[in-house]
Amino acid sequence: MNILAFDASGTTCSACVAADRKILASRYLNVGLTHSQTLLPMIHGVLRDAALDLCQIDRIALPVGPGSFTGIKIAVATAKGLAHPHQIPCCPLSSLQVLAWPFLGIQERVFAVEDARRGMFYNAVFDCKGKVPRPLTEERQISVENLFLDVGKNEHIVLCGDGTYLAEKYCQEHQISFRRQPLLPFLPAEAIVAAALYASTDNDVSSEALRPAYLRLPQAERERLEKENQKERNKAK
Repeated sequence: MNILAFDASGTTCSACVAADRKILASRYLNVGLTHSQTLLPMIHGVLRDAALDLCQIDRIALPVGPGSFTGIKIAVATAKGLAHPHQIPCCPLSSLQVLAWPFLGIQERVFAVEDARRGMFYNAVFDCKGKVPRPLTEERQISVENLFLDVGKNEHIVLCGDGTYLAEKYCQEHQISFRRQPLLPFLPAEAIVAAALYASTDNDVSSEALRPAYLRLPQAERERLEKENQKERNKAK
């Protein structure tokens, strides 16, 4: 099976192609350019490097959230555009669970933290001692103050995701013991392939059915609803 995997749910952008559990080509960028500039060229690049055409791809795998509203929309729209002409099934994945995949086998709890801005994180906590990251919490939007409330005094935890550096700062200030693997605070496309290979193809969806998975409404939608609510309040006065 040929899998095209890519991610734009956070601050970085990655893409890779795998065939029969072997990574053929992989690219990763963290240069501050927008995903609308980088994602599609990266995808074309890994396909070219792997000497494959899009029509030879059997499955497209990508995290659909939670994460950056804009990044997720770009990734989902890109997957739809690539999958539709060839009717390629899409494998939607949790960005938080994929973040935990590189840490399989460790004993500590893994805190996947994506920066949700204004002192908030998209977060889930995982047990990675088995063959797949097992969620210990629901996916949630949580403040940095509440994120570590249940961490024991002598417990060591692992941080991953683009909120790692902000979480580290809080841990240092509050004497919470943590570690992270060097150079892996972000989401590599190879982890998407690993998660997709574990996920049953029964959970795959068509390009038409592929949807983002948000934990909150986008800012524009929140502002629209607030304006509507304010109008209703004004009418009621």
